[in-house]
Amino acid sequence: MTPDPITLGPEESLMRALELMRLRGIRRVLLVLDGVFVGLLVEGDLKRAEPSTLTTSQEEFNQVMEETPISRIMIKNPLTIRPDAPLLEAAETLYTTKYGALPVVEDDKLVGILTDNDMMRALVEVLRG
Repeated sequence: MTPDPITLGPEESLMRALELMRLRGIRRVLLVLDGVFVGLLVEGDLKRAEPSTLTTSQEEFNQVMEETPISRIMIKNPLTIRPDAPLLEAAETLYTTKYGALPVVEDDKLVGILTDNDMMRALVEVLRG
């Protein structure tokens, strides 16, 4: 699990999310409102929501991205996992759902994110013994 993941508020702009993802090299942003986990934004959904720079000008692209809140496209009530969940349960959930990550939530508070990279790191550690 990655503790203290990067978060934004659901009313921040798509442009802010895009910039943050590019700057930090991340594919997911967890969304928190008043300390409560409220949703998830994934890179693929953000890319699908972007206006095409082939059909619009850069100014129009920037305007749409600046004026559109993340809440318009975020995943509301995403599947989550508890911090005390067994690693096998987490792995099975990621495998069967084909999700790349699970927010780790306890009492509506975000405590981390479990990603496919975290699972690969755990596998490497087990295999190395």
